[in-house]
Amino acid sequence: MNTQENIIQIRQRDIHQADLAFAEFMQRAEDYLNEKAKCDVSLYKSFEGKQLELVAEKTLKEIAPSTPFRPEDIVLVSGAKFPDIQAGRHYGVEVKSTKSNSWSSTGSSIVESTRIADVSRIYMLFGKLGGTPAEYKCRPYEECLSNIAVTHSPRYLIDMTLKENKVPSIFEKMQVDYDTFRVLEE
Repeated sequence: MNTQENIIQIRQRDIHQADLAFAEFMQRAEDYLNEKAKCDVSLYKSFEGKQLELVAEKTLKEIAPSTPFRPEDIVLVSGAKFPDIQAGRHYGVEVKSTKSNSWSSTGSSIVESTRIADVSRIYMLFGKLGGTPAEYKCRPYEECLSNIAVTHSPRYLIDMTLKENKVPSIFEKMQVDYDTFRVLEE
């Protein structure tokens, strides 16, 4: 029997420690996917959106036993809810990719009407499938949204390199916190 605390127990005691555990979990997922992409170059370059979501879910479930997250608490809810994957009730992963050799793409709607109510912390898992090998990055959701574009509805523009290039996110430009902005219309 695993005596390691699960993420719910940690969060009840210390939300900051739980958020750090989620950040570490996502870093492990990034490392894992990048290692796999080097070993099976053609497979990891070939993923379409839904396939990558399934791979992301499987990856998180495989890594979970070495973290406070339980595999059975990682659920793919893609299509019906935002974000695509819920992990441990309060955490989520939005999965995006591009076939180009770029860390930029158009993202999700700024209107989060299908957001899972209990999810308070979201990470973006992004696949850059145009390079050889494909590469993956995981970042806090609000730290990789560079701007807003209007397509059929207002959508975020994703740039996974904002922090490392010292470029402000859309929220830093607007001088408003993501969590404040996302509930303005509620």
